[in-house]
Amino acid sequence: MAALAAASPGGDECLEEDEDELEPGLDEAEAEPEAGSGAKAAGGSRGAVLTRRGITLRVLLRDGLLEPARGVLSIYYLSLASEGEEEEMPEEEEEEATREGRASVPELVAAKKPEERSKKQQCKSLAEPAGMDHGPPGKRLESKPRVPVRYCTLGTRDSARNPQTLVEVTSFAAINKFQPFNVAISSNVLLLLDFHSHLTRSEVVGYLGGRWDTNTQLLTVLRAFPCRTRLGDAEAAGAVEEEICQSLFLRGLSLVGWYHSHPFGPALPSLHDIDAQMDYQLKLQGSGNGFQPCLALICGPYYHGNPGVESKIAPFWVMPPPEQRPNDYGIPMDVEVAYIQDGFLTNDVLQEMTLLVEFYKGAPDLVKFQELWSQDQTYLDKLKGSLASRTPKDQSFTHILEQIYSLLKLSS
Repeated sequence: MAALAAASPGGDECLEEDEDELEPGLDEAEAEPEAGSGAKAAGGSRGAVLTRRGITLRVLLRDGLLEPARGVLSIYYLSLASEGEEEEMPEEEEEEATREGRASVPELVAAKKPEERSKKQQCKSLAEPAGMDHGPPGKRLESKPRVPVRYCTLGTRDSARNPQTLVEVTSFAAINKFQPFNVAISSNVLLLLDFHSHLTRSEVVGYLGGRWDTNTQLLTVLRAFPCRTRLGDAEAAGAVEEEICQSLFLRGLSLVGWYHSHPFGPALPSLHDIDAQMDYQLKLQGSGNGFQPCLALICGPYYHGNPGVESKIAPFWVMPPPEQRPNDYGIPMDVEVAYIQDGFLTNDVLQEMTLLVEFYKGAPDLVKFQELWSQDQTYLDKLKGSLASRTPKDQSFTHILEQIYSLLKLSS
């Protein structure tokens, strides 16, 4: 576990310096309270003194004046509590938002040996029913670009910080560390998850099956398992859980990671992604002393910042924060990967692509592939161009792909 206990890539100085930049003059304002301003907030553990400092949402949350709650805003000021009413969404929009939502980020569980755990236990919560507290809601088309931040600007965890904040990944070389494991990914894996990510304006999620060799420290990703579920559909989520469990078991594969998409944004992890990945890594490792990595992949299919039409697929892994700073966020690390071109497209992949087309058929968030993605390319052209870089050596399957593309045209 020595490789996991690493120092922050930016150093403590960078973290402290950037924390000061985020809250200019806060400490000085607290040190010199305005005379006669002795009112304290009821329920605030710090009993914050009202001063001349700028009042921001972060300050109110930090001093206990503003308190988050489910569906409402609750504020305590001078011992008086008031609640804001939850804005009601028109019935048509609410129904559409429910349909558009993706499955919640699922909970990974380490797959033990068959004799140690039942099939059901091996894959329990792989496709967790949507609506759990730690799963983000389904998102519509991104209208505002999210600007990534450097890890060293984050500092200690802050409840006021947006969990969807994107964070730049750090290379192991930048912190003078070696990557603790090697990774090889099949081209069929990339092709399937890239195809899945192109189909909808909502985020998608899926799982990665493969093998971990303790002798060579090589993680080989051999199969992608898309989750064909929608937000709030607990029954379908349970069926997907069982299906993925059976597929892993029958193919002699282990659960080695997960993937999800940022449809119109960069393929960088958010703070929520970082926390989820850290949790998955701990669960896949289990209670034993052995080390088993868990790989995360993010696909950004329609981000116009990508060079060319090929989707950006970014692997990352999370290094725990330094022991002396346990309340910091985990460090998202860039993972070097060897990509292996498969000899042919398997029937499993072709069948999964067909099932995905059928699943999203008629969905309100289905991408309209005949519309223009750029000045001279449709969304279907974009999809074809991206998949072309991930096709196997044998090109005899091309006519089958064209049939799938034709189905997409009809669906959208």
